Amino acid sequence: MEVYSTGTAASASSLPRWQVVDDFIAFIREANELLQKEIDLSPANQLVTGVIGRIFTQLRSRYLPEEVQAVLSNEYIRKHQRQLQDKLSEAEFLTELSDSRQACKALAFGLDNLKNLPNWPVYIALVKQELDTLRRFTMPDSRLEQSPVVFVGSGPMPLSPIIFYLLGDVEVVCLEKDAVAYEASCSLLEHIGLGSKIKVVLENGAHYDYGSYKRIFVASLVRNKQAVLEQICRTASDPLVAMRTAEGMKQIMYEAIDEEVLASEGWHILGRTEPDEGLVINSTLFLKHRGLE
Repeated sequence: MEVYSTGTAASASSLPRWQVVDDFIAFIREANELLQKEIDLSPANQLVTGVIGRIFTQLRSRYLPEEVQAVLSNEYIRKHQRQLQDKLSEAEFLTELSDSRQACKALAFGLDNLKNLPNWPVYIALVKQELDTLRRFTMPDSRLEQSPVVFVGSGPMPLSPIIFYLLGDVEVVCLEKDAVAYEASCSLLEHIGLGSKIKVVLENGAHYDYGSYKRIFVASLVRNKQAVLEQICRTASDPLVAMRTAEGMKQIMYEAIDEEVLASEGWHILGRTEPDEGLVINSTLFLKHRGLE
């Protein structure tokens, strides 16, 4: 979407490389300070919407590894990165909540309202990547291919679970610990006729019993990923876990998984999806635990 920004961040391809780093840090500082001051982070606040849109645009630019390192190691960025992520997560939640409620108010039933959302092509691309990768690790086991999927952190607008169901033709169980998001997602799924196909459970992913499931997805905005993985180890038998993460400059917006910590705790990375610079920001790790294999 076309957005307004109070910053002057320019295209990363048109500037000297040192200036790209300096301008990017300056823009992130300005964006963070604005988001910390604003009380209303909903899509009704056009200033917030514009700044976040510009952050997305900047993150979709290409950066050299040394530029990423320079930005992420910057003192201001290191000190305020989590604070910025919290605000961006809140804004994303409020946007999804607004979209979900608007879709429920639509007179027309079905998926047409969702397919017109700006993020629909992004989620289609992301889930297609994930399903293609997932099938590499489940074929030729047709029983596993048709087994239910658990999606941890589905949010108020569960586009990923909906697309999983549409493309994979499998039962999807959503775990959502926020009561507002739970109510909104249940209402939406009933409104579009998928209430019997996609189940939403009001539960923290760190407390759920995964014993019945072999395929588990964890959303990028889930903050307690470590606790979720520990619970999966305790309750599941040989599951395949797909965990969304962020790489490179995208770590500004989304929390990245520490792969060294994963390895030290017995998790083996079978594969990964790569972000599409023009569309998809997230990447996804596919994990098996050595103790569960």
